[in-house]
Amino acid sequence: MNLRSTLIALAAASVTVAAAITVKHDLGTLTLNSPAKRVVALEYSFLDTLIALGVTPAGAALGTQGGDRGAPPYLAPRVKGVPATGSRGQPSLEAIAAARPDVILADSLIHKDVLPQLGKLAPTAVYPSRRSTVDELNAQTLAIGQLVGREAAARRLLADQAALNAKARAFTKRGAPGFVAAVVTPRTVTVHTEGSFVGSYLETLGRTNALKVKDGQTQYEVSLEGLVALQPHTLVLLTAPDETPITETWHRNPLWQKLPAVARGRVYVFDRDNWTRGRGPLALKLMVREAIESRLLQDAAPASGYRE
Repeated sequence: MNLRSTLIALAAASVTVAAAITVKHDLGTLTLNSPAKRVVALEYSFLDTLIALGVTPAGAALGTQGGDRGAPPYLAPRVKGVPATGSRGQPSLEAIAAARPDVILADSLIHKDVLPQLGKLAPTAVYPSRRSTVDELNAQTLAIGQLVGREAAARRLLADQAALNAKARAFTKRGAPGFVAAVVTPRTVTVHTEGSFVGSYLETLGRTNALKVKDGQTQYEVSLEGLVALQPHTLVLLTAPDETPITETWHRNPLWQKLPAVARGRVYVFDRDNWTRGRGPLALKLMVREAIESRLLQDAAPASGYRE
């Protein structure tokens, strides 16, 4: 090889090295030679983040197989035309392969059994989307920004969010009683501790979560008797608009009236499609606005539209 050829080869190698992207994830590190252009998102937090970054996914878990309710309504209009790659709990390997991804974003808990197959289709970054605090999910936003070559945009999203949180804390009543937040379905009530997404996010806004992580569980089911035992002075219920929550039945039980939050008139109701299913930069904007509008941060009686 002559000198000119050697210099060209060295220059090409340096460009390749400069363009390489390495991020940490649950299974170690992932290195791409260049930013990913085709991304498949297998959880809504990943989908929310990609849309916030201005990236249209090559495929996403938009299906309703296995009882999934599909994309949260706030995201649905933004992902029209995005190919469905099965549901979150039941990803379709064939549909994912057809999307020809440069990278797949998967959940370390929900997709653990299919990770070997996913890895054969494309490089896969694995994160604990459903079992993360807001800080951990923000770190994922930055990692996704790096993977798609939009790190600066991701940092702007995080800076904007921090500024918005700071403004929201001005509404928060100092010394307000601790809250208990729970996802309510027609059959179950699942409380979310300080180690959960919702539980940790409300703490960043200045309210105190009354529940610590229990036996390693960041969220766990309780009965009405169990809820009474927690003695919540503020209760945040996260329900679905197309379901009748089990708390409607609990209202008729005398035990419900023994809840301090009920006696104080501090029971707030939010749409869980906004509060628990997206878990990304777009969802957080909805959440901070509703936390203020509802008067939850102020520890005042719930505003109309946020009452039981």
